Amino acid sequence: MVEFAIVVPLLILLLCGVIDFGLIFGGYMSMESGVASAARTISLDAYQYSGSNTCSGGPTVATADAVCNVVASLGSLSGLNQSTLAVGICFVTPGSTPSCGGASATGISGTDDVLVCAKATMQSTTGLTSVFVSGSTVSTSSRQLMEEPQPSGATAFESYNSGSSAVSYNGKSVPGLTCT
Repeated sequence: MVEFAIVVPLLILLLCGVIDFGLIFGGYMSMESGVASAARTISLDAYQYSGSNTCSGGPTVATADAVCNVVASLGSLSGLNQSTLAVGICFVTPGSTPSCGGASATGISGTDDVLVCAKATMQSTTGLTSVFVSGSTVSTSSRQLMEEPQPSGATAFESYNSGSSAVSYNGKSVPGLTCT
């Protein structure tokens, strides 16, 4: 009976660890898939937001639409804290190292890549493993060649980074993230 009392807490901790790891890994895979899908959508100039949630803010309306599309494509991020989600979108010259912290720029077809990145904090669903995952983050990015020309003027899409004004998606603020 004493052995059982010693082993059960360890088994419960192991079980909770497996559950939390599975949920965090699933959330990361959802984030990775959503970011890749969003980069592809932006590269095709198909980022007009058409969801039922309200979307506003950002440097331009088109930029807010693109950010809201990224957040919508991420969906529910199990194992990740959705309120800590940050999104970045920038344009870089093919073959170059991303430098996404500068002023906003508009991507040009065939001469720019679009880089979309996202980051969120892990969260323990069971609560028992929060000591191990507390404060840790997961991030991912996807880079695509721009395939369609971007519009000009008021409908132009611009980079979205940590220096950009936040986008509001369904009443929650989505801060910018400088992709690296």
